[in-house]
Amino acid sequence: MNYYGVNGLRLDSVNNIGNYDFVQEFKDLARQAWLEKGGAAEQFLVVGEDLSVPLALVHQNRLDGLWNEHFKQILRRVILGKSGEGESFEESVRKLIDCRLLGFRDGTQAVNYLTSHDVGGYGNERLYNYLISNGVANAEGRIKLAFVCLMTAVGIPMILAGEEFADQHDLNLSESKQVDPVNYGRMDEEWRRRMFEYVARLTRFRTAADALAVNDVVFIHVDFEAGKRVLVWRRGYGEMIVVVVANFSDYGTPKGAEYVIPSFPNAPGKKCWKEITQDRLVPREWVGREPIFPWEAKVYGLV
Repeated sequence: MNYYGVNGLRLDSVNNIGNYDFVQEFKDLARQAWLEKGGAAEQFLVVGEDLSVPLALVHQNRLDGLWNEHFKQILRRVILGKSGEGESFEESVRKLIDCRLLGFRDGTQAVNYLTSHDVGGYGNERLYNYLISNGVANAEGRIKLAFVCLMTAVGIPMILAGEEFADQHDLNLSESKQVDPVNYGRMDEEWRRRMFEYVARLTRFRTAADALAVNDVVFIHVDFEAGKRVLVWRRGYGEMIVVVVANFSDYGTPKGAEYVIPSFPNAPGKKCWKEITQDRLVPREWVGREPIFPWEAKVYGLV
């Protein structure tokens, strides 16, 4: 810590340490060293990685947070239109967006991700490869939907390098770890450049939107009629809110039609709604009435 000046630690395979007392002492010592250097306590995190997600480590204050492997697993099911075993599709999305339904007590305890460096085995590969192997010919829309879920969910978002422009594997997928270099040349492809710019807008919004820094999340609209799987959630409270409209289905409104969300909140005072992913203001007459498209999400913030 003295040499590199790090402001946080991630402990790999924390289950292999085998002693929760040691883990806590390590975390406490690291934080003390940070404070002695003049750092603020809330700006220092010690996070553990264990794919079984042992929540006792955060419930007992042994660690500040854990990698949330459940997020990755649920996300990959719902962008194929599938729910978790023994639960409804709505329940799966609710758990995806609100980590407290998985047993975390606060968003700062969960590090959410679409893909990690553990890419070995079916279901763990890069998201692009995962979708192609599941018969999704046009991966762009569903990867964008996945990133909206990641950036608007309760928790700390983490991105494996290259996923922001849908990089794919060049080496053998049997490798258990990510070992092939990120191919930045793929950003020259038009749709991957669109993907990168889309994720960049979401990332900038995530770092600036106070509503995404709190735990508050309420689902204000759920529509499973006539083959639709549309869910709308609100993050934040008062005038500090963000609304997400997510369509996990092949349904799209007919040309020239609108999709009405009766419970969509009005913009307070002189504020208006802005759709973040397309960087456009929404006319007041279209608030809560914009068309929806298959496997698409819209993110609305107040300006």
